[in-house]
Amino acid sequence: MTSLVTLSAENQIFTVTNPTLKDAERLINSYWRKFVITSILSCEIDYKGRANSKALKAIRLLITKPDGTLIIHEGVKHHPLNWNPPGSELSARVLNNLLIIKSVRRRPKEVIEIKSDAVFIITIAKITEGEFTLWGDEKDMINYVLKNPNIIEKGFKPIATEYRIPFGIVDLLGRDSKGRLVVLEFKRSKASLNAVSQLKRYADALKARGILVAPDITASARKLLEEYGLEFRQLRPPKT
Repeated sequence: MTSLVTLSAENQIFTVTNPTLKDAERLINSYWRKFVITSILSCEIDYKGRANSKALKAIRLLITKPDGTLIIHEGVKHHPLNWNPPGSELSARVLNNLLIIKSVRRRPKEVIEIKSDAVFIITIAKITEGEFTLWGDEKDMINYVLKNPNIIEKGFKPIATEYRIPFGIVDLLGRDSKGRLVVLEFKRSKASLNAVSQLKRYADALKARGILVAPDITASARKLLEEYGLEFRQLRPPKT
């Protein structure tokens, strides 16, 4: 079996194709507390807890995380077939030519037992947490700007919120330091092309400057924004 000593700060992913059941057992037991492990395997599943269920043999995707999370997916739908939450304990053993992977949640007691006769691929990776910014909703963002209008630009003065026009509802209407009308469209997550098109309709209808306000913006949306002569202001939730 190939060792995981090849993992480093520069290369934190390791894949084994067609491992033996004993190799899969050793990999899971050795590394599930430190790495995310994904496996494609032939398996059947027994669940015992608040209810009981059994899934007959099929090829499935198994994901385990260092916090104890276990997720089992089939080839359709986004909801997992079975799962256990963080805090669950994981173990693996080979018995009677089967790899038995067990996930145990203590409270309430729930046990998922996966019996596999063949593992096709195992990937072990150091998955990190990146920055993720999301407002509760656009009203939170608007209220924050109303209290701190200079965040948009020096001299910006809000006039009205939820201003109705024939093409929709403008999130925030204001004037800049030169007295020009400004339309602000807010998005609580990364702004896309649809947000740019929406802002352009409002800005054209009112013959106003248009500013898109969001935590981030896609590259294609930024390009279209610039082509239209509109503007972007990055607004992230204040740190508490």
